[in-house]
Amino acid sequence: MNRDDVTRMAREAGFEELFKDSHDWVCFTEEIERFAALVAAAEREELARFFEDHWRGEWADFQIAAAIRARGQE
Repeated sequence: MNRDDVTRMAREAGFEELFKDSHDWVCFTEEIERFAALVAAAEREELARFFEDHWRGEWADFQIAAAIRARGQE
């Protein structure tokens, strides 16, 4: 995840820039919670893909990837 990803997720969560290109953001608790959920989902997906990409074809690794993704459904 890079800075552009974080900025995109902040906007998606409802954060607003205080001034254009100021890097200062305005947000409320609900938006912080949405942002945290987006970040967690992105991290889970990145970790799941790591298992799928590095140990292709091994059943256990696909099970691990599925378990990681399922954590977001709890």
